[in-house]
Amino acid sequence: MKRVWQVELDLLEQLLTVCRQQGLRIWVDGGTMLGAVRHHGFIPWDDDIDVAMPRPDYDRLIAMGSSLFSEPYFLQSAYSEDDYFRGHAQLRRSDTAAIRPSESYRSFNQGIFVDIFPLDGVDSDAERRRQTIRNIRRVYKRLKAVHLNVFYSGRWGQLFRKWSSRREVSRVGRISYFKATEDLLRQHPVGESELWAELAFSGDEIMFDCHIFDETVLMPFEHLQVPVPKGYDKFLRTQYGDNYMTPMKAPNYHGELVFDTEHTYREVAPRVFAQYRKAALQRLVKKFRK
Repeated sequence: MKRVWQVELDLLEQLLTVCRQQGLRIWVDGGTMLGAVRHHGFIPWDDDIDVAMPRPDYDRLIAMGSSLFSEPYFLQSAYSEDDYFRGHAQLRRSDTAAIRPSESYRSFNQGIFVDIFPLDGVDSDAERRRQTIRNIRRVYKRLKAVHLNVFYSGRWGQLFRKWSSRREVSRVGRISYFKATEDLLRQHPVGESELWAELAFSGDEIMFDCHIFDETVLMPFEHLQVPVPKGYDKFLRTQYGDNYMTPMKAPNYHGELVFDTEHTYREVAPRVFAQYRKAALQRLVKKFRK
């Protein structure tokens, strides 16, 4: 894991350098911010780095991404790869691997990554806000279903969704289909909203006072100095509760990941998929025997 951390720190350093050069606002986020405040580095059981950017800055980064990063660094979004379906971006190292077995057959870049989450302004009307979240989650599910391997995933109930998703997405075009969700999120600009949230990822489960982000301070994170909103105490209390300084082990969002710091995901993914396929076939045989 320490070797994985070194790759992630390299990615973070690359990303922060680009954002500083381009005048883009960015802060470490979630467990990474908690790690900076509580441990001055990684939480001992954490396996990733998260950052957040206000939507206008995030949009500028995505628009310039291909010109700002060169191999082995790759800025990944739904605009850069056909099979990528998430509402946030990731900066990847193409010469490494971080593979979720259930996605090992997918064609998108699966190098070790840093998650980049857009912060959006929040609609003050709760019902309108939740309808927007339902709409964008439906789009992400549709995009994911387009290339879903129903057989190996064992999700036979998704067969109709895959067919209908392909039909719906191809009718309007994948980029237009995805862009419509981001246009929904831009309806309430961060500059006009009292509350911000990572709506594309966690919906309105966690909403932050926009003034948390009025100023930025630097904090040590391993060998780096990382940007943290000056209102980090309020941020962390909002996300983790008042006792956030007390370590409590929690599962990560990614589930099981197969890491390799020495080989590219193109080499590792076929091996991971072979194991995943074997396990999937065994589950099917066991199911039919019952």
